[in-house]
Amino acid sequence: MRKKLLPVLIVGSCISAASAASSSDFIQAHLFPGSIYFNNQPANKQSGAFEILNYNGSVYVPLRYIAENMGGRVHYDEAKKGIYIDRYVNNLTKAKISVSKQADNFVLNLHSEKETYKSNEIINLWSSLVYLGEEEITVGHGNPIILFTVRDEKGVSSDEIIETVLIRDQLKKNNEYKATLPLYIIESYNYNKKGRPNTKEFFEKEQPWLLSPGKYTIGVTADFKIDGDKKSKIMKSEITIQVEP
Repeated sequence: MRKKLLPVLIVGSCISAASAASSSDFIQAHLFPGSIYFNNQPANKQSGAFEILNYNGSVYVPLRYIAENMGGRVHYDEAKKGIYIDRYVNNLTKAKISVSKQADNFVLNLHSEKETYKSNEIINLWSSLVYLGEEEITVGHGNPIILFTVRDEKGVSSDEIIETVLIRDQLKKNNEYKATLPLYIIESYNYNKKGRPNTKEFFEKEQPWLLSPGKYTIGVTADFKIDGDKKSKIMKSEITIQVEP
């Protein structure tokens, strides 16, 4: 089994530190010949992207890779020597704000956990599209069927990207699509707001998945077509939230 020397600061995290390491900051670890699985699916590891380590009988995995593949984000604060992990927590959540829009046999719902968030909190919004018709139907749509938008008071915004692949689903009464506001939409908004800076520095120096203080409009759009209809059906809904320091 091969051996590898690594700085203590980055073992198990794959977060680079700018400070120089002395000889006492190094350990000797073995490469671990294992694999990572998410929900029983093998990780899509590109050649040389990362290594799994075995040190003193414990296995160390890349923190950023693991967190991001589980819907989270990781930030390293050089000044504080702190590693920050932000992610959605799937606890039972009561919505403080809810809006619903109905068009024919469909209802588009949008919910927010809070009316006012702190600037260091994850923005927790979710949406659902429910079919209420009695007859079974077939709908065609892109992926995802529910698209989120973030917009501030100055008009700076970011829209979720839809794939061009057409998906066809059979729907019965009360069948439902669900979606959560993706963190990358807020990252994209902050990137646009700051004038599209250097990408590496943007992600290393900040937590771009968080919103700065201000008022924001979060919108959703459901775009789909029912078999037999000439036109697509487009439904929209919005919620306004406040972010405080």
